[in-house]
Amino acid sequence: MSAPAPFTAQHYEVQPGAAGAAACLTAPLPESAAQALAEAFAAIDPWASYAYPARALAAYLAKREPGAPRFLLTLGDEIAGAAGVRTGWLRGPYIQFLGILPGFQRRGLGSAVLAWAEREARAADERNLWVAASEINADAIRFYERHGFAHAASLEALVCDGRTEILLRKRL
Repeated sequence: MSAPAPFTAQHYEVQPGAAGAAACLTAPLPESAAQALAEAFAAIDPWASYAYPARALAAYLAKREPGAPRFLLTLGDEIAGAAGVRTGWLRGPYIQFLGILPGFQRRGLGSAVLAWAEREARAADERNLWVAASEINADAIRFYERHGFAHAASLEALVCDGRTEILLRKRL
């Protein structure tokens, strides 16, 4: 019997180190949560620096797209963030979106999500795990590098003129 396709379950539990209790990733991300998360993310960097509108973030988070699930991240009964993954991208999944609300940062949730994504990719015999971060988001770049990601390319003016996105890859 073959393993299920990666990122297709509607519910995953992930164990953040510092947070104690298990966090949950649930798909699809509810539209009501998408709007609330979008408003919060639009107010923080890198989205605030890009003047990225909350309505565009909400549309992305709420979208139902084959091969690109969006997950609600919760810790206990509280909404902690969101993740979006595009499968089948350059011989491995691409983490399109990873946003942790400020009150939940530095509690191990981002690390737990990356570990989950890597487990899913390895179980599917993928070769790579991908993510991109804005050059202005040095904390995110350092975070991904601490988790084994390496600079793969610089993408100038991808999101907006005058800014560069850094594509990072983790070989599996």
